[in-house]
Amino acid sequence: MNTEKREKIKLAIMLGLIIIAFGIAISIMLKYNQEGEANMPFNLSEIIVISSAEGKTKTENPDNLKWNLDIIQYNDIYLQISKNNNYNKNSYIESVSIENFHFTDPKVGNTRVYMPNSTENGLFSYEDNYLINRTLTFNGAETDNAKTLEISSQGGNVLFRVANTEVGEYISNDDAEITHNGTLLAKTGVALEDLKINISFDIVINTNISKYRGTVNLELPCGDLITQGTSQLDKKDCTDIIFKRENY
Repeated sequence: MNTEKREKIKLAIMLGLIIIAFGIAISIMLKYNQEGEANMPFNLSEIIVISSAEGKTKTENPDNLKWNLDIIQYNDIYLQISKNNNYNKNSYIESVSIENFHFTDPKVGNTRVYMPNSTENGLFSYEDNYLINRTLTFNGAETDNAKTLEISSQGGNVLFRVANTEVGEYISNDDAEITHNGTLLAKTGVALEDLKINISFDIVINTNISKYRGTVNLELPCGDLITQGTSQLDKKDCTDIIFKRENY
């Protein structure tokens, strides 16, 4: 075999190996884009949504009415972050952030997103200083504490509230008592479909190993809360939410 022919064979083999390597790299990239990280130190293991409603007493009541309420429809979203017991490196959560909120407008009302209330007056408050404008961050700590925006460094819950603060009002002297739940919506005459929105947001799990980001999509409110009063979505299989590694 002459030298020229040997060189052509070597070149063909080299080109073949390059093509195979390129094909493998493309396959890995496509698989990663479709499936994301296969073995994260912490996973999103559960999403719970609790939908209900409540009445907020108006500050002004010139006619001294028994009931003078602004009706608010709310959705509390709990995200469970759990340690991956199959991950063999020492890992802990440094922070978990919720960011990049996007949502459609309801036919009736105005959607706002709130962080937990840091005072003693209930878990959530509709004051402007508790609005989430861009990012909500829970820092890693010894235990969960929603009011101080902390999550256990070994896994825990983060939560926030998506509220429609302008559903309507209930003004009356008729009812002896009322129940503060989704049945209040019937008193406003609003239809459940008029309150429906689609919301998406990113979850960023920042560990001592690396940072991972995934996007959640939800339809709110869940269930028929006008009839049930309070309805709940419990999503235990979160494998359809793709997380990808991010550089620090």
